[in-house]
Amino acid sequence: MEIFEISKIPPESTTAMVLAIGKFDGIHIGHKAILQRAKTYQSQADDLAVMSLWPHPAWVLGGQKAYERSLTPFGEKVRRLEEQGVDKLYSVQFSTEYAKISAQEFVREHLSRLKLKRVVVGEDFHFGAGGKADVADLTRLCEDIGIPVTVVDHVEEHGIKVSSSQIREHITAGRVDAAEALLGRSYCIHGRVVEGDKRGRTIGFPTANLQETDLYVLPGSGVYAVSVALVQEGYNEQNWFGVMNVGVRPTVDGTKFQMEVHLLDFTGDLYGHIIEVSLLGRVRDEQKFESIEALKEQITRDVKTVREMFGLVQD
Repeated sequence: MEIFEISKIPPESTTAMVLAIGKFDGIHIGHKAILQRAKTYQSQADDLAVMSLWPHPAWVLGGQKAYERSLTPFGEKVRRLEEQGVDKLYSVQFSTEYAKISAQEFVREHLSRLKLKRVVVGEDFHFGAGGKADVADLTRLCEDIGIPVTVVDHVEEHGIKVSSSQIREHITAGRVDAAEALLGRSYCIHGRVVEGDKRGRTIGFPTANLQETDLYVLPGSGVYAVSVALVQEGYNEQNWFGVMNVGVRPTVDGTKFQMEVHLLDFTGDLYGHIIEVSLLGRVRDEQKFESIEALKEQITRDVKTVREMFGLVQD
């Protein structure tokens, strides 16, 4: 997939395309519905393209901490869009200055400069200064320059509109199964494995400790069933199941938020490597135990639970 900064693209460099516009944080089932509709028009064009803002306007304008992190940071968004068959990504750098452009300027400076056969958006799409322009305004302004617009109805799950903010709430509350239903996939976090204090190794459960990240929306404290893939020159096909603890490790009087994974049936050294951790289910809340021995016994039960979840036979 080709990636462009929208302000740097001369009109003569573009091919005929169908363009989907949105934030696309998470690439959830609602976003996929927009992309699937856009694909139905591909016979009219050379490429399927996406235009997306980065970073999130709620973070830039309001400093809302919840939006400082993403469901899909830029690199992962690129990969997820590529998996959906997108040929080109036009990235719009969102800033306080950019937030002031009018709806007319948005169409003139961005859309009219591309060879668009059609624009596809969700029904709750807003744009222009203050986000005051809606899909009716977009349709009118695009029709003035000969570009048809298709508006896709929002997707509902159990009668509630699927949204990135809803998924964020599920993840931070530890409801990873609910998040998975809205994403259409397991929620994933990438992180580099760094050295910890090696406490897990002393009780028979060595862990891969993920470097602290400010990119991803993080799951709430607790113990999770996960799968882990090594990210190295792309994505290999080997995965390991594991048990991940998220939290401050109260049994050892910890205070720092950490994510550490015990991989099942794994021997090796992952220090310095980047891994992808997929959250497959929540096992239990994080607890403070009376002793290290009690903690060890509980981890043994957690491992047994995860093995049973995935039908894994003890080696």
